[in-house]
Amino acid sequence: MPSDFDNAKFEAALQMALDKEKHDYPAVIGGMYVASGTDMPLVSPVDDTIIFGTLQEPEEGTTAVAAEKADEAFATWSKTSPAERASVISKVAEDVRTKRYQLAAELLLGTGMVRKEAVAEVDRLIEVLDKAAADAETVKGRPTGVWAVIALNSSPLASAVGYAAAAIAAGNTVVISPSGSCPTPVYTLYRMFEKAGLPGGVMNIVSDRLDRYVTALSDDQNVSGVVASGCGKAMDELMFVPVDEGLGFVNEVKGMTPIIVANPSDMKKAAADVLESAFSYCGQHLYSTSKVIVLAEDERDFTKALVERAKDFSVDDPGEESAACGPLMSDETEKRFLKFIKEEENFLLFGGKRVRKEYTSNGLYYTPAIFTGLDAEDDNLYVDQGLPVLCIRVVATVDDAIADLMETDCGLAVGVMSRDASTINRVKAEAGDMQVFVNRSSLSLVPAVKATVDNFVE
Repeated sequence: MPSDFDNAKFEAALQMALDKEKHDYPAVIGGMYVASGTDMPLVSPVDDTIIFGTLQEPEEGTTAVAAEKADEAFATWSKTSPAERASVISKVAEDVRTKRYQLAAELLLGTGMVRKEAVAEVDRLIEVLDKAAADAETVKGRPTGVWAVIALNSSPLASAVGYAAAAIAAGNTVVISPSGSCPTPVYTLYRMFEKAGLPGGVMNIVSDRLDRYVTALSDDQNVSGVVASGCGKAMDELMFVPVDEGLGFVNEVKGMTPIIVANPSDMKKAAADVLESAFSYCGQHLYSTSKVIVLAEDERDFTKALVERAKDFSVDDPGEESAACGPLMSDETEKRFLKFIKEEENFLLFGGKRVRKEYTSNGLYYTPAIFTGLDAEDDNLYVDQGLPVLCIRVVATVDDAIADLMETDCGLAVGVMSRDASTINRVKAEAGDMQVFVNRSSLSLVPAVKATVDNFVE
C-alpha cells in the first residue's frame, strides 16, 4: 500500500460508494446522453446485491454515430491552443487527486480489485494526466483525428481515461469503449472533463457489455487511430488492426507475462513474487502472469514454496484489508474458469475451489488455480486466458527456457527470478520492446505505459 494511504479516508469513501444513488449509463455522444431502451443491470462482482444502476446496451450503428460526432468536434478542438488543452486536463488531474479514495472505492466495487490495486490504478491515472497536461504545452506534430480507445477489463480506468487524455491533449477527439463490466469509473471521469470545460463531442463513450461493436468501432471510416488495451476475445481480434495502412495503433494487449525461474537466490521470495504476479486482479491485470518456466533442478523447491505460499493467499471481499485477491468479474468469466479447470483437471496442483466466507457468499470467489505437467503442445501453455490460473512449465536448461519464452504470447512484459547475471541479461536481450522485471513482482509495472501525447500526432 502507498505510504500516504489513509485507511480512514478509504473506509469513508467505500461507504459513500455503497450509498451512491443508482444511475443509468447510456452512450455519451456529442455531449448528449443517448439511451437505447435496452437495460442491463450493473452488478458488483464483490456482492451481487450491490447494484450500481443500468447500462444502456448500445444499438447497432451507435459507434458510427459516435465516431461521426467526434469527427465533427475534431474540426474545432484541433484548432484550440495547447494552453487551453493543458488547462482542461490539469483541472481533471486535480479533481482526480481530490477524489482519489472515492475513485479507488468505485473501482474496488466495480471490478473486485483489492485496495492496493484500486489505489494504484487511480495513482497511475494521475501520473498520466499530469504528463498529458505538461506535454500538451510542448507537443510537436499535428493531431490525426478521431481515436478509438478500446480499454476492457485489465485497466478500466488508467488505460481507458489515460489514453483518451493523451489523445485529447494532442488535439484529437476520442470514442471510448470501456469495460462493459465496469464502465462506471469512465463515466465519473467524463463528468470531471465536462466540469473542466471540455466541449461536447471531444470525448464520447459507447459502453458495450457484450463487446459486440468493438470491431465496428475500430473499422469505422472516421477513426484515424486505435488504442487496444486489455484482454479477451475482442482484444485478440484487434491484433490485426495494424495491417491497415494509415491507421494509428497503440498496442497494450495483455499476454501471459511469463516468468523464468532459474536458480533464484531466495526461493521463497521468488515463489511469493510469482504468486502475486499471477493472481493480482484475479489474473486480469495487464501484467498478470499465467505461466512460469522453471528449471528442472529448481522444480521441487519452487513448487513446494509456491504451494505453501498459495495456502496462505487470502481470497476475500476486496474491501477487507487482508484480502490479496477478490472475486471473478462476471458469470462469463466463471464459466471460462470452470471450463479451464475441467479440461485440465488431471494437471491441477492446487486451488480452483469456491471460497465461502462470511462476506463472499454473494460473489464469485475462487482460490487461484495452479497447474503443472501440461502437455508441451497444450495451447494453455502459450496463450493467455485472462483468468486466475498459473501453468508451470519445466525445462532442462536456460537455453530451453529462452526457447520456450519465444514460443509464448508474452504480451507486454517478461520476468526473471535468478541470481545469475548472465541469465538475466539473456532474458533482457531476448525481450525486445517488452518490459523486463527482475527478482520482483509484476505489480511493480504500470498500465498505460505508452499513454504519451507523442503517440497521437503525426
